[in-house]
Amino acid sequence: MSIDADEFRQLALEFKSKPNGCVFGMKVTLWVLLTIWGVEAALSSSWPIAVAGTLLTGLMFAHGVELQHQALHNTGFQSRLLNEIAGIALGAPMLVSFALYQVSHLRHHRHLGTPKNHEFFEYGDQYGRGGLSAVRHVFLRFSMIQHYWGFLAGTARALLIRRFPGETAPVSRRIRRDHLVMLGALLAVGAISHFLGGKFLLYGWLLPLLLVAAPVHALIELPEHYRCDTDSTDSFRNSRSIRSTPFLTWFTNGNNLHVEHHLLPGLPIERLHELHERIAPRIKYLCPTYVSFLAEVIFGRARGTFTEPTDAVA
Repeated sequence: MSIDADEFRQLALEFKSKPNGCVFGMKVTLWVLLTIWGVEAALSSSWPIAVAGTLLTGLMFAHGVELQHQALHNTGFQSRLLNEIAGIALGAPMLVSFALYQVSHLRHHRHLGTPKNHEFFEYGDQYGRGGLSAVRHVFLRFSMIQHYWGFLAGTARALLIRRFPGETAPVSRRIRRDHLVMLGALLAVGAISHFLGGKFLLYGWLLPLLLVAAPVHALIELPEHYRCDTDSTDSFRNSRSIRSTPFLTWFTNGNNLHVEHHLLPGLPIERLHELHERIAPRIKYLCPTYVSFLAEVIFGRARGTFTEPTDAVA
């Protein structure tokens, strides 16, 4: 199931490629247009349109973080600067610092399967090992309250010009920059909302964030390593891939092919499906659909078990 050094080098050489900035640029452009459309609809006086707009806006907030994930790996644009600029904007609606997410996430890639592993987004019972009660687990994961608390603490640290724990001075400056940019954006949204009678902040950002984006983002991230062999450094065992529809593959920005991403994190998202065709039979945790995965989470855990999908090949 695991891969030896020679085979890994062969795969890395075969799939070596540069990011397609045009493709990523189109993704970002579509995200901008759909977000604007969603906010406009959310501010409508017609409640069915407003509800649809709130849903679309929240979905785009969550989708933006998946695009940010591609940018932080520098597999969006070929320019690191463009990746950083786009990444800051893509994560801002969900209060995600590009720099902090980047350094934390890259460490996660290096240390997954070891005691040093740490995720950027904390959900309490991160990998579903039963450390929390079911009610508390659901609340912490789908409210993302710990993430918002982290943003507030980070903003306070940025305003006080303090170094972020465990980070170098240059990285701390980048993280501080992101928090100040997001704080400035929030103040701007608040000012616009004031002139529009208070609707913009509530309906154009707060409700889509709390009611839609947070739980949807938590759902997107849930399958990545949930109840996989997270004490193993083998990507075929510590991560999960899901064969999904073209729409969900686009919406999650390829996050469904997570084994492939961990095996070759520098591979542009657009090529993950090619790698999947090569390695699929060796993936321990392989699900045919998101529905089958969620059914296993809900009903499998209720029985006290969490079995491997029947189509996985050891």
